[in-house]
Amino acid sequence: MAAQSECDRGANAHRKTRMMGAFIDNQSALMTLSLTPLPPPQFNQAQPGFPLGAQDVHVHCLDIRQFTATHYAEAEHIMSASERERAQKFIRGKESYIASRWLMRKLLASYLNLAPAAVEFLRTDKGKPYLPQRDLQFSLSHSGHWALLAVSKVELIGVDVEAARSARDLLSIAESYYHPCEFAQLRPLAGAAQNDYFYRLWTLKEAFFKAIGTGISAGLEKIAFDLAGSAIQAQITPELGEDSDQWQFHQWTLGAQDYCSLACKHPHPLHVNWFDALSAPAFP
Repeated sequence: MAAQSECDRGANAHRKTRMMGAFIDNQSALMTLSLTPLPPPQFNQAQPGFPLGAQDVHVHCLDIRQFTATHYAEAEHIMSASERERAQKFIRGKESYIASRWLMRKLLASYLNLAPAAVEFLRTDKGKPYLPQRDLQFSLSHSGHWALLAVSKVELIGVDVEAARSARDLLSIAESYYHPCEFAQLRPLAGAAQNDYFYRLWTLKEAFFKAIGTGISAGLEKIAFDLAGSAIQAQITPELGEDSDQWQFHQWTLGAQDYCSLACKHPHPLHVNWFDALSAPAFP
């Protein structure tokens, strides 16, 4: 009964979020949580210019292990002076940063019909990057040897990829930062099941907060997920000003310990298409 009582306390603390009734019905639901294995992405053949419909989302995937010296030279050529200066300050992760800049500039240039070096980025007052061409939204993420770029015309979009790290105290992190109801679901799990559930939640939260532009400092507990059904369900605390019914979430696995989530604000079902960035058309 300990897990259920914690969830009850979470409901009292977050009663305005309307989470509890739909999320956890009883103690047995907590103890029998079983998740369907995440699918790997199915890659599509890239088309010049990447035609993008109003209900399309494109996810471009870069395996940084396949990034060659030629690619790094191209990246140095198309990066801005400030990007090159920032790259030199990295003690660790310099290669991933350069590869992600290459991915972002190369692919967005194709959508905008610009040279990669001519792509301009602006930032909101909270630091979220965006394009002057506001009808095109994008989100970038990199972790481990993966970099992802999501592109769409939807109102808000966020993508997150995480390479799981086994040396982390996942329960302590979840107890401190997740919604109490999510922690109650996570705590009975052990080993690979606990790791899997933690990172599914983590990437969903990261993707959502990247989409709304606040970053996770806004409070990971302010969105709670139910992963037990066939579709990902979310409830968002009212103070964030977002309607849960307007959001949809997708997840994949890029490997045994590599998790990816996509968050999109759109009232209708979206078509998500994956592309291998190293098979993309050459620079315009």
